[in-house]
Amino acid sequence: SQSEQHLLSSKLECVQSIKDGVLEEAKCSESDRATLFSHKGSGAQTQTQSALKLFQVETETLYRKVDSEDLYVSSILYEREQTKREVSGGEVTELVWKLCLAHSASYETADLFMTLVFELRHLAFEALRALWQRSSFKCRDNWQPLIDALPSCATEACVVLMKELIASGEVEEDKVEYFFWSFTFIPKPTSGMIESLAPLLKSPRASQSCFLGVTALLHRFCSAHSSCDGVPAVQSVMRTLGKFLGGNCTVQDSEHLRKVQLVLKAIGNAGLAAASLAPVLSLCASLKSHPLEIRLAAIQAFRRIPCSVRVSEVLPAGT
Repeated sequence: SQSEQHLLSSKLECVQSIKDGVLEEAKCSESDRATLFSHKGSGAQTQTQSALKLFQVETETLYRKVDSEDLYVSSILYEREQTKREVSGGEVTELVWKLCLAHSASYETADLFMTLVFELRHLAFEALRALWQRSSFKCRDNWQPLIDALPSCATEACVVLMKELIASGEVEEDKVEYFFWSFTFIPKPTSGMIESLAPLLKSPRASQSCFLGVTALLHRFCSAHSSCDGVPAVQSVMRTLGKFLGGNCTVQDSEHLRKVQLVLKAIGNAGLAAASLAPVLSLCASLKSHPLEIRLAAIQAFRRIPCSVRVSEVLPAGT
């Protein structure tokens, strides 16, 4: 019957010649036949012959040899040529407007956004605050360019502004979390940043990302500054964290247990700055009346504390 006829039939055969694991020659023959339903046995047929042959193998390298003295190690981070010109708040406001008008998936938008980030770094806090008051509007699709650019700014002025926006509740919760996690990646933290963020830890609404973001910033600061435990801003954060432990990490209920666990994790995150809390951590770990989760969290909090604190002497034997 016509339904059993094939409209198109194809056949492909190839013969390959391989020597020493290398394909030297390949010959292929392909035939295709198209048949019409109404004309049994008739149709169009094509045949194709193809051949591939290896002529030579290049043994020399295809790249130019470079003197090792000309090679150097550099960061893969994006670099932008620094300009010495003054940046005004009005110029940055205009830039935000351009971003709102640009197509969201264009190269122009990416370039404008990068320019916005770098120009924010030139503004003092007062100028940034004024910029926020003028440019905190939402573009189409509820996009706020300034909110997305602030975490990449990484200056003290930008961090202080983010802290104020968090404290005042002017930004949505998901953006608040975005702010906190961005603190982890600030390359050159300052004591002013830490001083500004420290009060957020005392808020009843302080989230996990708040504790971990601030203490990660603290650790990076202390990694670049010797004797950071003498910096007032650092001491303020560690006093706040220490108060949560209550001297020996005693917990009243499951909610309090989760809070103390979070604080212990934050102390471990702070690392170099947490040496002053080593005796308290030792007590938290050694009291057998404490839940196992608390004792383990206290031990893990030592993970970044420098060896000069002599952890082996602080922790009791058999803990």
